[in-house]
Amino acid sequence: MFKRLSLYTLLLCLVPIFIWAFGYHWHGNAGLADWDYWLYCLTQSGTAPYALVTCAVFALCFRVLFKNNRQWFWGVFIMAFSVVGTQALKSGMKALFSEPRPFVTYLAEQSPTTTDDFYFHSRDERAEIVQTFFATQSDTPAWLRSHYAEETGYSFPSGHTIFAATWLMLAVGFAQLLGNRSWRAKLLIGVILLWSILMLVSRVRLGMHYPQDLLAAILGAWVVNSLIFGFLQNKDSLHKFQ
Repeated sequence: MFKRLSLYTLLLCLVPIFIWAFGYHWHGNAGLADWDYWLYCLTQSGTAPYALVTCAVFALCFRVLFKNNRQWFWGVFIMAFSVVGTQALKSGMKALFSEPRPFVTYLAEQSPTTTDDFYFHSRDERAEIVQTFFATQSDTPAWLRSHYAEETGYSFPSGHTIFAATWLMLAVGFAQLLGNRSWRAKLLIGVILLWSILMLVSRVRLGMHYPQDLLAAILGAWVVNSLIFGFLQNKDSLHKFQ
C-alpha cells in the first residue's frame, strides 16, 4: 500500500521537477495559446462549485472498485473525509505562509502597488483590482481575467493540486486495499492520473501557482492519504470492507 501510494506520488512530483529542470517561469500571458483554454476548462473541474460535481462523478465512478454497495457507502464516507481533510490542511498552510500568486506578483511589478497592499484589501476589492489591471493587458482573455478575479487568495500550497492528488491517492488506495486488479480499476487510475497531471500543468501555465506550490500539495495529499489507508489496513477497520 505505502509503496504504491508513494509511486504515484512520485509520478505527480515529476511535473514540478520537470518545470524546474526546464527553467520555465510564468511572467505574463504573452505566450498564451489556443489550447490553454482547454487547460482552463480542465482546471475548472477543481474550482468551486464545479469541484462538487467532480467529487460526485468520481464517487460514482469509484463504485467499480467495490464489491457491494455497503463497501461503497463506507468508501464514499472516506472519500469525503479525505477531500475535506486535505482541503483543511491546504487552507491552514495558505494562512500560515501567505505567499502571493504569480499573477499577483506580476500585477504588483507592473503597477504602483505591492503584494502586501493587494492582500490588505477584501476579496471583492482584490477582484476589482485584478479585473481593472488585466483589462489593460491585451494578451489576457476575458475568461482568464475572470478566473484571476475569482482566485485572489494565497498561492502556497495549491488547492487544485491537493484536490487532484487526493483523488488519485484514493483511487490507488482503494484498489490496493480491496485487491482490485481489474481492467476497470486500472482504467480509472489511469484516467485520474492523466487528469491530475494536466491539472498540475494548468495551474503553472495559467499563472496561478509556482512549482513549489504543486510539490507541497502533492506531498500533503500523500501524507494524509497514507495515514488514512494505513489506518484502514488494520484488522479493526478492514472488516468494514468485507
